[in-house]
Amino acid sequence: MTRRQLLRLGGVAALGMSGGVALAACGDSQVVTTEVPVESVVVKEVEVDRVVTQQVEKVVTREVEKVVETQTVVQVPVERIVEKVVTREVETTVEVEALAQRPRAVIRLANDHASGARGATMNWALDAFHRQSPHIAIKFEPPGHLYAETFAMLIQAGDQPELALLDGGFLNTWVHHDGFARIDGALNKHPDWEPTKWYAPPDEMSVGQFDDDRAAHPAPHTRGYQGVMYGLPYQGNINGVIYNFTLLEQKGIPMPLEGSYHLEREAADLFVQATDPETGTYGLRMHPNAWLIWGSWARAMQNTGNHMYRAPDQLRWDIFNDGGDRGFALAVDTIRSGVAMPLEQIASVAGEAGSPFAAGKQARHWTAGGLGNSIRHIEDQFAWGLGPVEEGDRGPFPHHFTNQGHYCTATAERNGLVEECTETLLFFAGPQVQGRIAIDRGSLPMLKSVIQSDAFKAGPPQNHGYYRTWMDKTDHHHWQTGHPNWWEWYESFRAAAPPFSGEMSIEAGMQRIIDISDRVLADTRQAYESWKSWIQALPPPSYPLDARPPRG
Repeated sequence: MTRRQLLRLGGVAALGMSGGVALAACGDSQVVTTEVPVESVVVKEVEVDRVVTQQVEKVVTREVEKVVETQTVVQVPVERIVEKVVTREVETTVEVEALAQRPRAVIRLANDHASGARGATMNWALDAFHRQSPHIAIKFEPPGHLYAETFAMLIQAGDQPELALLDGGFLNTWVHHDGFARIDGALNKHPDWEPTKWYAPPDEMSVGQFDDDRAAHPAPHTRGYQGVMYGLPYQGNINGVIYNFTLLEQKGIPMPLEGSYHLEREAADLFVQATDPETGTYGLRMHPNAWLIWGSWARAMQNTGNHMYRAPDQLRWDIFNDGGDRGFALAVDTIRSGVAMPLEQIASVAGEAGSPFAAGKQARHWTAGGLGNSIRHIEDQFAWGLGPVEEGDRGPFPHHFTNQGHYCTATAERNGLVEECTETLLFFAGPQVQGRIAIDRGSLPMLKSVIQSDAFKAGPPQNHGYYRTWMDKTDHHHWQTGHPNWWEWYESFRAAAPPFSGEMSIEAGMQRIIDISDRVLADTRQAYESWKSWIQALPPPSYPLDARPPRG
């Protein structure tokens, strides 16, 4: 937390602790008459005796002589001391124009956006919310990097903050263990709530969109939010590609063209031509995490593209089927053929630039949407921007789409703060904050109107509007977070590292991933069925979220 935020919170807390007169709304003046403490005062009271003397004056006129008598009152004081108790009224004008309204609620917010481009957005959002909603004070609590473990401990202890930036996997691990509070009732009271306004990958802010009917629902994000709501979106991610245009030009490599950029042909040629170990430049950087590259390459190489990580029955690893194994093998081969930067060189090449791409040593790199830090590091060193993604036989690879949001926890319900938390969630998911995310570019906005705006399309980097093209596609894949043991199952992705580091063959590496995944899914089958039954038994929202009556 910045010093400014600490000072602001301290000021709000001071107002919250002060008693006495309630201040008027901002911009008004108020006259307050207050009786001061009683004082004991000694007063000399004078009692007088009345003495009358007579004086005769002779007044002579030309015609008449007349005697005029006048009376003069002479006061002879007789001193007597008495004790008297008096009070004084003091009239004071209090100017409240510059004072904040006393907050009615204090909400703890756990969010790890405390530095870089994301930290800049969060700092701006906290300031803006304080100005707009002074009746709610936010206590910002940046968690550590092991938030999954630490936040789980807080839930078990019943001490989690009212709001937290988490993910769908965490929600579904704890939602049926009373870790979170549903907000759809509070949402339906707000005119700003419209479930189709945001890009909405399934089972991340809500529960109940089970991953068992892909043919009927190939693009769940296009339908808006469904089911019982526990949070609202804050930041999104979608994997795409950025290029160092200057490096391509220097090496005489033509810019890729959509429709003619196959993984096994044109893309492979670009990687080879951009690679020169003597000068330290490479075609790309590879990563063993499926989210960044190889998951999309695996689906691009499938014959149908319908196989995501888990099968719809939730019992089997699925992405290597139907030709997906070819995409995984191509990813590993970029390391073994030398067109991807060796893993052991990445840190030294990245240096202070933060990544080999920002250091100008890489032709093609992944992007998840958060380019703000790269913009700061690269500045005007070289020309760069978004471009076509690699393709399989069916066309461009399916993008990996995720949505991370703020969730309302059970602490808010215990403290009677669900409505205040919902108001806060709508602000962070609304046009002001989402528009600021588009400026700082630490992640992707999730509000569709912001993605469509001219400010979002403008550089840097070049071709920033490509993101909307990718986000509007209908063949995305996602993390499939609808599983109560998602985090345990997720470790199967991390098991992909041995083939990339050369410690295991490609075939053995794929089998290892399959075995670990299927074992976890089998061991947690009963937990999955119990979780699913719990969700299906939830009372439905007060209105169907996609068919609510119009507000009059």
